Amino acid sequence: MAFIGYHTEIAPDEGFQKCPEFWDKEYAQKYARLWQTMQPETPIEKALLDHGIGMFAICSCNGNGFNYWIAGLYQGGEVPAGLELYSFPASEWAVFTTKGPMPDSLQTLTTYVWQEWFPTEGIKRQANDMATLEVYSAGNPQSPDYESGIWVPLKED
Repeated sequence: MAFIGYHTEIAPDEGFQKCPEFWDKEYAQKYARLWQTMQPETPIEKALLDHGIGMFAICSCNGNGFNYWIAGLYQGGEVPAGLELYSFPASEWAVFTTKGPMPDSLQTLTTYVWQEWFPTEGIKRQANDMATLEVYSAGNPQSPDYESGIWVPLKED
């Protein structure tokens, strides 16, 4: 599965603060005008619409913490300057879902995945690159019915 998007580096203990800040900053810079007009004026704005950039986030480990990507499902074609591709190898996934306003509902789910599931089951099953995928539904992210999730790629048995 290939994704297209952009990322920032975040220290491990700053994720719950820095990830929402990154979304807020990027929304103001890349999305606010576009959502009002739905008329892309730059190659990046066109890619945001064509690939659904913002429907996913990727968390991939690096030496200093993790890279946090705002991403969409890559549909092929040119990759505009400022965007990059990220690929997950084919695998099965552990899928965790939650319902409720962002970012609290997803942060609660993240805590469950890493503090409860991972130490007992995930450490045996998660694929080696330690990357995960956050999945967002369409709709109002502040709604009590908003759905989001975390997908963890699993290594083959």
